[in-house]
Amino acid sequence: MTARLRDRSYDDSGFTLVELIVTSAVLMILLGMVFITFTMIEGLSSSVGSQYQSFQQTLPAMAPLHSLLAAEVEPAPPVGNVPTPGFASIGNFSLTFYANIGTAYANTISCPAAQTCATGTTAGPAKVVALLVASDGTPATACSAAVPCNFQIRLYLPVVGLTAPGVSSCPDVGTGPTCVYPTTYRLLANVQNVVNDPSSVDGNGDPTSPLFSYTMFDGGGTFNGTTYPDQAITLTTDEVDNQQLTGLVALGYPVDTQSLTACDVPSTNYPTADIACPADAIQSVTVDLQVAKPGSGNNGGQENQLVVYRYAQSPGSSTAPYQYSASVG
Repeated sequence: MTARLRDRSYDDSGFTLVELIVTSAVLMILLGMVFITFTMIEGLSSSVGSQYQSFQQTLPAMAPLHSLLAAEVEPAPPVGNVPTPGFASIGNFSLTFYANIGTAYANTISCPAAQTCATGTTAGPAKVVALLVASDGTPATACSAAVPCNFQIRLYLPVVGLTAPGVSSCPDVGTGPTCVYPTTYRLLANVQNVVNDPSSVDGNGDPTSPLFSYTMFDGGGTFNGTTYPDQAITLTTDEVDNQQLTGLVALGYPVDTQSLTACDVPSTNYPTADIACPADAIQSVTVDLQVAKPGSGNNGGQENQLVVYRYAQSPGSSTAPYQYSASVG
């Protein structure tokens, strides 16, 4: 018995081939799982890092743009019931509007020596230009991760203290012909690595990654005995590009097209105040900013979207759009 036990204790036959194969397979599976987990964690860390860098850029830009768009204001009272829209121009990749910023950004009156001005009153509505630009500062025509563009917000403050005849010094816009703006501006934001690409279009030639999109709201009304309902109209990229509303007959209007730059009183063809002046009826602007992820080799990016609604009414009014006022400012 003792000899047999001694022989068994010195048995050096080891693992069988099957046992080795099974053990190796288990080790390979475990190593694969560890590698996959590590890769996922590394990818997630990179994604979070790139998103953080993206948000670091975009949040400082979105914040002032939101406040300025919300304070979008018509820079002059209506003349002959025809408004002066607060949106000076709209585009898929650029936007110009006026904002009632009050005394923000040092927007105060510089009084001529011969006049007395109230301390801290506003100098008039600011002109805001938000646009996509190339590296040289000109409006962008093509953007990609390899050659990205910049998104800029430019603030033009009105020239103040003018005394020349016929020139408005701007505090109470409407007392003179117009506000006067310089060619210089304050750069409120400059987001880099933007990949909203004006050259990327679909089969109809419409941009596939517009920076701005718009929704107008028609409050309806009655004209020549016909009542028109209130309705929201989302502008297509093609309409914005061509500056013309289309398909209006299907929406219940007498004619099928209307210029986005037209602004007049209601008429037989354009029977509501809003359809007679579409730029004045824009109630919301969507900003869809796409920023390239660091290290990405394609045109993909981190998307940051913001919808801003303008102030629809003047204080104390149930119908009038928000008008610029020195006292309100």
